Amino acid sequence: MNKLKAGFIGFIPFTAKGEDYYAILEEYGKLGYKGFEHSGALLQGDYQANLARVRAFGMEPLCMGLMAMPGMPEPNVDEIIENAKKLGVTRLVTYMSLAANYRFGWNKEPPTYDEIMKQIEQFQATAAKAKANGMKFMFHNHDAEFQMDFGGKTPFDLMVENAPDLTFELDVGWVTFAGLDPVNLIYKLGDRIAALHIKDFVPGKVVDHGIDKPMFTTPGTGILNLSGVLEAGVQIGQEWAIVEQDYQRNLSEKETLAAAYLNMKETGFLE
Repeated sequence: MNKLKAGFIGFIPFTAKGEDYYAILEEYGKLGYKGFEHSGALLQGDYQANLARVRAFGMEPLCMGLMAMPGMPEPNVDEIIENAKKLGVTRLVTYMSLAANYRFGWNKEPPTYDEIMKQIEQFQATAAKAKANGMKFMFHNHDAEFQMDFGGKTPFDLMVENAPDLTFELDVGWVTFAGLDPVNLIYKLGDRIAALHIKDFVPGKVVDHGIDKPMFTTPGTGILNLSGVLEAGVQIGQEWAIVEQDYQRNLSEKETLAAAYLNMKETGFLE
């Protein structure tokens, strides 16, 4: 039985002066992490030297992001694909949807069915282009995609049904927060999942700029069925369990990653 490899997203102060980005990556590699979802950072300067440096301490870049924040221009997919090829990255990901834009207050009005379907068409076109280049285009969910109803279908349902080349970076914490069982969803989606985001929370909420959000905690210390999620990931042939925590609770960033790695490894489903 192949076990999952540990990756992470966040946890690095990109813009903090005096911080050595690569030294931080190396520290996290020593904790047991083998991948990081910050691939674009390697393009700053000599990308070949940067890539060799991270591989020298046993880590790999995992994804290239396609961020289309409200009011910003659409990302250049062709350019992102070419950059991904330079780094040997085979996963592209978007973290945004119209449902999430409304949920987090970036759009003032909820999306209509037609708007949702138009975005899904765009997702499918990007996914088809990625597939033609030997890559996967993933959608990263929040809770919002499971909480709107269009004739008995959620936005997530509509993505699954109408974008056959689209894959998913399933955030199991947000799935749980939305009231669904992430283990069942992992088995249901099967090979439509291209990576798992491991996120956990405790009961309660945080109000951030008037928006209710989960009270995130180190994976393995909250509500998430961590063992069940990782076991399901192994059973469907997943490769990566990527730790994410939007903000820290009681531990520092490094302490959070160390604890998360050990909690995942203790389940028996992580390398």
